[in-house]
Amino acid sequence: MDAKWVIPALTLSCGRVAVPDGADPSRLLDPARPAPWAWVLEREGADGVLFRERSPGEPGARCVWIRAAAAALGVPMALEARFQGWADLAAMLEAGADRVFLAPSGALEDPLLVPGVRAFGRDRVGAALDVRLEGEGRWRVGEGSAARDALEWMDELEQRGAGALLVRVEPEGAAPPLFLAAARLSLTVLFQTAAAPALAAEALLHGADGVVYPAQACPAHQVKTALVSHGLPMRQPWTRETV
Repeated sequence: MDAKWVIPALTLSCGRVAVPDGADPSRLLDPARPAPWAWVLEREGADGVLFRERSPGEPGARCVWIRAAAAALGVPMALEARFQGWADLAAMLEAGADRVFLAPSGALEDPLLVPGVRAFGRDRVGAALDVRLEGEGRWRVGEGSAARDALEWMDELEQRGAGALLVRVEPEGAAPPLFLAAARLSLTVLFQTAAAPALAAEALLHGADGVVYPAQACPAHQVKTALVSHGLPMRQPWTRETV
């Protein structure tokens, strides 16, 4: 079994971290700036950091915080966002994002996927999916008449060149069999969870390549400890000396 990714995620609005009530203040060098958070998360054992944009703000300011976060990190940094066009996507990758995930929208088709892969390579462009269970072993993506079978759509995204998929499943308990069915894919498939270690372990044991969880929930080393107890190999072992 390949080693698994443990990736905390931060939600941003106009380049500022949305810190929920109850987050541990002892972990925050500056609770609203992405770069100090990134530094803390890596020190806590993260294999990568995902920034999820709620609203992008000004393009110039966006590049500034991406450069700062990339400079603070020695592990990969990814950005999930709805991009305004080709120039917007290219600017984020050139500013320092190691990978972008095209966020789900009302339409499944995203015209930026194929040109993004052609220009930057499949390792740097992926897609995020919201998957829902609609019956025994039947998963769907999209809305209304545009809805598609989730597994067929994942196959198609791989064929179009996506290098990774970020998958949210509703309900989360349906995730393990979905990842078992998707294990045939050769690209990286990440499971986004609300940080339930037991469920994350089930998804990883069934074929998911990594877990993405809310960064404010707990340090990455706590997630890794829980996953190791299930016999899952980690990408980089965490020890207290790394903190």
